[in-house]
Amino acid sequence: MQRFLLSISLLSVLISPWTGGNANAATAIPEDKYSAVVLVYHRIGEDAYPDSNLRTEQFMDHLQEIASADYTVLPLGEIIDAAKNHRELPPRALAITFENAYRSALDNAIPALLAKNIPFTVFYSSGQLDAKTEENMSWQELKKLAQHQTVSLGVLPASYSRLAREPGDEIRRQVNKALLRHREEFGQEPEFFAYPFGEYSLPYKKIVADSGFTAAFGLHSGTVYEGADFFSLPRFTMTERFGDTERFRLVVNALPLPAIDILPQDPQIGTSAPSIGFSLPPSLEKEINNLSCFVSGREQPEMQTLGNRIELRLADIPGDERVRLNCTIPGPMDPQTDVEQWRWLGMILAGQSVPAPEGMNAETNPPPDGPQ
Repeated sequence: MQRFLLSISLLSVLISPWTGGNANAATAIPEDKYSAVVLVYHRIGEDAYPDSNLRTEQFMDHLQEIASADYTVLPLGEIIDAAKNHRELPPRALAITFENAYRSALDNAIPALLAKNIPFTVFYSSGQLDAKTEENMSWQELKKLAQHQTVSLGVLPASYSRLAREPGDEIRRQVNKALLRHREEFGQEPEFFAYPFGEYSLPYKKIVADSGFTAAFGLHSGTVYEGADFFSLPRFTMTERFGDTERFRLVVNALPLPAIDILPQDPQIGTSAPSIGFSLPPSLEKEINNLSCFVSGREQPEMQTLGNRIELRLADIPGDERVRLNCTIPGPMDPQTDVEQWRWLGMILAGQSVPAPEGMNAETNPPPDGPQ
């Protein structure tokens, strides 16, 4: 398991004082007004799967935090539409999503959302539902759920599996089958797609974009904002280890780090030492000395700055590993909540696509960023 599931750097290190900058001195940028956070939950109240599970009481703590603070939970479609069309979003806007239509989410989390009229989106794999597995919702349950005005659906590929290294024909077949089953069961086209395990490739992303979806989501960290790639959008993963109220507040207050000219373009690196780099826009050039990057399970990478361009040097990444890269810059203090905000840029880089060891639950492989 050690080869596949890497531990990550302490977020207490990640958000420690920065060299050459002060979060209190940071300023807002235009992208902040057109950004929101998307959260993703997998299993709820299934203690046998701690890597992908959030305890029920933790989820209820999140709802209590939402109720007691100035958050705005919006339908996923409203956030995407606003970000695409240059419409401002309220501060601390967020969307809630559930991955893979687990019955434990239906039993232990969704009733509370329905009772409070909180919108959310469920991403499901038609193959899982067709197989009538005990751990997933049934078609009947999903259809009943979809009747609520606060509920929207998105699709995963028909087979909940790693497809990024598969031939294009197989990826297209799995995407088309998911589309067909959604049309058959719901009589409409799905707007949103999610990549299982957060893994995709450039050909995979193009197939999804060409299939008529409005947007597609991974599992890397960051915010949805006006200038984002709408077919590799980030989501913050909430699990037992990374789901306490402190981390919830941290990620919901995240701001965009609008990097451009990002390398590698394809997260399926296929090489032991990938070229990693990106450029900051003029609005953040003065903040470049406050930037810090961390890679899961590794020492802080060597970082070289050339004007507004950042290049990262990593030690070799074995082909069977998946690593999480996070770069952050301290943002302004929120004047209403007095909460320190952070700008996030995340990636999940994958070597050769290898199956997870038998018995390993890998929905969030590698684990999400957060306090340890």
